[in-house]
Amino acid sequence: MEAHEYQTLFEFESSYWWFKGLHLIVLDAMNTLGLDKNASILDAGCGTGQNLVNVTREVSGASYGFDVASEAAPFWRKRGLQRVCRASINAMPFPGEFFDAVLSVDVLECEAVNEEQAFGEMWRVLKPGGFLLLVVPAYEWLLTPEHHKAVGASRRYSRQRLISLLKKKPMDLIRITNLFASLLPAVAAYRLAVRLLKSSSSGDPPRSELKPLPRPLNEMLFRIMELERRLLRERDLPFGSSIMAVARKAGA
Repeated sequence: MEAHEYQTLFEFESSYWWFKGLHLIVLDAMNTLGLDKNASILDAGCGTGQNLVNVTREVSGASYGFDVASEAAPFWRKRGLQRVCRASINAMPFPGEFFDAVLSVDVLECEAVNEEQAFGEMWRVLKPGGFLLLVVPAYEWLLTPEHHKAVGASRRYSRQRLISLLKKKPMDLIRITNLFASLLPAVAAYRLAVRLLKSSSSGDPPRSELKPLPRPLNEMLFRIMELERRLLRERDLPFGSSIMAVARKAGA
């Protein structure tokens, strides 16, 4: 990810509708797993740390995180995080069968990630019977060159691709659902417009599509995601711009 994007991520994670909605959906999913307040949880690729803050506060105080980027580390201190370190998801510095749950949100799509190796590492550090929660972006046709280059992403996923990855180790799939279904038409229209109207590169560093929104619009989009969040508590969704999978390591 471009260095300047970490500041953007830090500024947006706690207030932008997309992050707020996603983080609450992740918390809901984590809270259905029956983990106790002392469960050891790993946020694999925690970025600037807002999701790790949420999990530590709402799920378990024994939560850990790491990220490969040196640019992310200063923001951990600003968020008051202590159980964090720099490391690659391709080679984690943790013992095998250590964590009760591992979550990884929007990491597998990154160009620097070897998806099979990263998945193998997440599986390795999970205890038998431990839970894995993955969130990845959906649909290759939603890829826009500048945004994805800015955030270091080079792939998007189908359900089948994610399921095929999970089948490479002994895992029981508990749940797979798309997210952001209610806003997929708007997201698709925006991405298509960006691809059609984007001028040739000016030579400046690529920038993500994260831009400040008027407060009423941001609040409206978040309220839409709150309605979808309620629906996700009852059922899985067949389409949407992200995919969330929850699986359990065999051998409990």
